[in-house]
Amino acid sequence: MPKLLKMEGIDKSFGSTHALKVVDFEVDRNEIVGLVGENGAGKSTLMKILAGVYKADLGRIFLEGKEISINNLVEASTYGIGMIFQEQSVLKNIPVYENLFISHENMFTTYGVISKKKMINTAKRVLQEIGLDISPTTNTFNLNYSQRQLVEIARNIWLSEVSEIENPLIILDEPTTVLEQAEIDFIFAKLKQLKERLSIVYISHNLSEVVALCDRTYILRDGEVVSCLGKSDTSVENIRDRMVGQGSFNDNEYYLTDLQRIPEQEVVLEVENLHKYMEFEDISFKLYKGEILSLCGTVGSGKEALCESLCGLRQSDGGKILINGKRAVIKNPYDAYKYGIGYTPEDRRNAGLIQDLPIYENMTLPILTNLRKALLFIDRVTQKELCTNAVKTLNIRLQSLQAACSSLSGGNQQKVIIAKWVLSKVRILIMSHPTRGVDVKAKQQIYEVMRDLVNKGISIILMGDSFEEDIGMANRIITMKNRRITGELEATQSKPAFSDVLEKIV
Repeated sequence: MPKLLKMEGIDKSFGSTHALKVVDFEVDRNEIVGLVGENGAGKSTLMKILAGVYKADLGRIFLEGKEISINNLVEASTYGIGMIFQEQSVLKNIPVYENLFISHENMFTTYGVISKKKMINTAKRVLQEIGLDISPTTNTFNLNYSQRQLVEIARNIWLSEVSEIENPLIILDEPTTVLEQAEIDFIFAKLKQLKERLSIVYISHNLSEVVALCDRTYILRDGEVVSCLGKSDTSVENIRDRMVGQGSFNDNEYYLTDLQRIPEQEVVLEVENLHKYMEFEDISFKLYKGEILSLCGTVGSGKEALCESLCGLRQSDGGKILINGKRAVIKNPYDAYKYGIGYTPEDRRNAGLIQDLPIYENMTLPILTNLRKALLFIDRVTQKELCTNAVKTLNIRLQSLQAACSSLSGGNQQKVIIAKWVLSKVRILIMSHPTRGVDVKAKQQIYEVMRDLVNKGISIILMGDSFEEDIGMANRIITMKNRRITGELEATQSKPAFSDVLEKIV
């Protein structure tokens, strides 16, 4: 029996950039196939060709042994192929059932009148089939990210039914990037159930998720398939090695602990008995100059709310914040900035950058007042000179400073946010999941940047993307559970074991 999908000799160029170089890719029925690689390796390009967003320059696509031609997203859906993008394509201001059948309302129309009842009843059946326990009349805005993803999957399954496709193929592009662990567990459980009736291509930078979920994993590097690993051969270390084309990582090398320095004993931030009702209680700690202090805790431990209070996104109910020994009153992000505190948010695309603005304008937003000259005009020469130096210092890969931030990869967008705070000369940087959704190489580059910042005397409060990251990067670790601090672990001279952290947070 032929494979469900076979892509053979796929080649694609964008101008002088050779994005895909004679790539072969296969998916079988009822299989979850991982697709990994650094940013720019060709993952999204390959899948966008399959989904009809791009057209390949060379190569052929076979579905159940028959060659097909896919020219657009609509054609792809008639073959049972759908791609669910990281940004999602549901409309939040309409009910779930309308999102399920949008642009296909004619299937529920009699004599020009749409039957709302028929749409809702069909939506109930479709949602029940994938085990999504929500009302079809619920406004989509009220769903969380993982539920909206499942609505998109349900829509693709329904479209496949309409086209009489028995085994649809769903492409998931970074489906867990903004999810907390409970939501990740939920979406994984659903995907394992759905595997019985469809096939899935799973694109992710989170290698541990790929190892746990996928039956086989393709690894792309520089537009070529360098490996296809079976379940028994798949491990995080194995994938890392093939992605970057070098020998095996060890944690010391990966987190650059050989560059770790002993922080100075100068206290730059002190928190005394800080509290906020139902968010965090009786929080006291010190942050030293040139230190990376990790906050470790599970979802709901209070660490996120605590950091947001320090950077002005929410106000505490009581307690003290001292900056360089002096009382600080922080009511909003501008107050935090005046005290020398910067913040890199978890959702960098929507909360950290203005995507349509040029890169150089994003970098200098906080310091525009300082760049004004006569008649309030911005000194563009100085502005671009500062940005050019920051690009070189942080090794940001871009085509032009005038390009929109949306043109950058996730790792380079994160570096632009860091550059913004470096140019603002903040002395304290709060970093929430700084490596979320970036590839292995970009992670290591961000770690290098963080080490360089603390070597220059900047202090970092880190909420890592994993406890391994927290341990690997930190000088000290503060653990939190049930909205309180439960312990403090030294991590400069030697690293605590994962179990040492775990026993204090669960």
